[in-house]
Amino acid sequence: MPGSDALHSALTGANIHVPYRFTYADATAREAEAGAVPGDVGCLALQEDDNSLWILTEDDPLTWVSVADAGGSQVAQVATINIVIDGGGAEIADGTEVDVEIPYNCTISAATALADQSGSIVVDLWMEAYADYPPADADSITAAAPVTITTATKSQDTTLTDWTTALVAGEILRAHVDSCTTIQRVTISLKVTRTA
Repeated sequence: MPGSDALHSALTGANIHVPYRFTYADATAREAEAGAVPGDVGCLALQEDDNSLWILTEDDPLTWVSVADAGGSQVAQVATINIVIDGGGAEIADGTEVDVEIPYNCTISAATALADQSGSIVVDLWMEAYADYPPADADSITAAAPVTITTATKSQDTTLTDWTTALVAGEILRAHVDSCTTIQRVTISLKVTRTA
């Protein structure tokens, strides 16, 4: 139970060297935990019904994030979704589009753009369900703050003002070049945290 003295030094017998601090019978029991304290944040829990591991990321409100599936294979908590837009040796043309499928539910926390040379580029990101493909301008997730490099080789946005940051597995993300000057190749890296 979170908040109790279950530190490594207090463990005995078969519990020595287990990687988790808490044990719950199922998701209902884990999500109903009422005794979490700030010191429990970052600790692991074993959910016994499917042998999944969960990390406590917030104690108020209680927030758990999966770190292993039922088979025990590790799931990266933080990852990147990379989109490469290449002009093929020439300046990237306005209107160039690249599509990627979102591999899992996740939340964007940062957008980084890296160009092959100094220049300017504005790239909007559009999201649409696979069934409604292709995405269009009305499906923008960047609001009034598209990915932008201005007379430089790089940019990074960790604020993501008014962005729709929740991405859903199977949806299609389209990078659409609104404008470009000089840049021939740009990589857009979206830092994401897996949510399911």
